[in-house]
Amino acid sequence: MKKPNVLFLVTSFIRFKEDDSAWFDHLRLCAQKGVSYDVVAPHDRENSKGFEILDKIRIHRFRYFFPKSLHRIAYYGGAAHNLSKSLLAKIQLPFFMVSFFLKALRNARNKNVYHAIFLPSAVVAVILKKLTGKPFVFWVQRLVFGKGLMRKLNHWILVNCDFVMFNSSYLQKKALKEITPKRHMILHMGVNLKNFKPMAKAPLRKRLGIPQNKKIVFAVGRFVEKKGFPYLIEAMNRIKTKNVLCLIGGFGPLEEKLKQLVKDKGLEDKVKFVGLIPNKEVSLWLNATDVFVVPSIVDSRGETETLGIVAVEGIACGKPVIASRVGGLVDVVKDGLNGFLVKEKSPLGIAEKIDLMFSEQGLVEQLGKNARKFAKENFSEKQAVENILSVYNQVLE
Repeated sequence: MKKPNVLFLVTSFIRFKEDDSAWFDHLRLCAQKGVSYDVVAPHDRENSKGFEILDKIRIHRFRYFFPKSLHRIAYYGGAAHNLSKSLLAKIQLPFFMVSFFLKALRNARNKNVYHAIFLPSAVVAVILKKLTGKPFVFWVQRLVFGKGLMRKLNHWILVNCDFVMFNSSYLQKKALKEITPKRHMILHMGVNLKNFKPMAKAPLRKRLGIPQNKKIVFAVGRFVEKKGFPYLIEAMNRIKTKNVLCLIGGFGPLEEKLKQLVKDKGLEDKVKFVGLIPNKEVSLWLNATDVFVVPSIVDSRGETETLGIVAVEGIACGKPVIASRVGGLVDVVKDGLNGFLVKEKSPLGIAEKIDLMFSEQGLVEQLGKNARKFAKENFSEKQAVENILSVYNQVLE
């Protein structure tokens, strides 16, 4: 069997040694199993290096606009969000794609597998496959067929892919309604179960300045439409349980609107914004709380959670999760087992489940134990890595 020598193509990756990236964590573990990686990713607009080696992963970054400080497509909310909001990002897209392809072509020599994440990366991978005949695998994290050109582009990618890995059953079902790839499977993102694990609550509350005597509901994410935070805020206006405090972490374009909503509803004592939480501290906040809520929705552009990795982190920390019944969240939250699923855009549904959690003795603890067990069985990084290695071996046979 050939050793996998992979060209990994992605629109967002670790930007410096102290940065966080789920892709980097998975690749690092695969590299420990003998996989050789060269990663092609865009520069950010600040201090990322053109080339560096981190944990044996060779990272090649490309510029797509000058000066670099004007880069507007990747990072800072993600390419899809940036392209929908920024005219400059739209103008830069052709330059981005050409620069991406040229950097990938320059580093494609001696590679025997192309591995793409997200649509722009997959376009580059298909062209490289056409030129070199090397197999291409696609780990689908987001899929928007739409109409016209976008639909044809997705069909073209999936037809030319040697193996498709869908991040959730939601994405798989969405794709199979349109086209059946040659080979495909569901491959969930895994989390580091040593970092995301149950920890003692009281010391963390003291460390983070969270009241010890409160029942804490927690949510975290980017303040964008699809995250559904207004419905959680409205739910806090409807709960019957006393002494409940909702903490919301994150940042984004809707921050001021959300804070104004809290003020308009007179919920300043019930809802607090705790600011941007570094990825490395999310597990601390999760463990300091009682119930985790993921109130995501299908937004006005048809976007939703394709998996909901933050929900995975919640159950890995042994926290019961209340989540909307949308997208890939149904793969993570099993109603009545490790949390509850509610109808999207339903403040009343969220409020009722929060009240149920705190009113039924021992329910939070039992659901939390189930949550940790479910995470270990279905969402470990180790399991994800084993599946990735299996896919590489299959396409190299």
